[in-house]
Amino acid sequence: MADARLHATPEGLALSGTLTFATVPGLESRIRALLAGLPARTRVDLGEVTRIDSAGVALLVTLWRRVHEQGGELGFHSIPQGLVPLVELYDLQSVIADSVPAGQTDAA
Repeated sequence: MADARLHATPEGLALSGTLTFATVPGLESRIRALLAGLPARTRVDLGEVTRIDSAGVALLVTLWRRVHEQGGELGFHSIPQGLVPLVELYDLQSVIADSVPAGQTDAA
């Protein structure tokens, strides 16, 4: 299982690896270190995420909330297909709206 990784990019942040209950707690100090230097409009690239569960979703929501609390904007890019059902299940389309492929946000 690949460890979760978080690093700065010119546009904001990139997450990679496995974002699960077992790996997400290890990212907390890295998140705190990177949040202060983010641009007002931050993009989080999820293109290298190989697996995500509810802990990974909670991490994304936490990132979104913290950036918004600082007066910034945060959008997600290149989300893995495995995240789409979780976004729908937890009704998070308004938080992770930019990331969900068109036509895949309606649970009807």
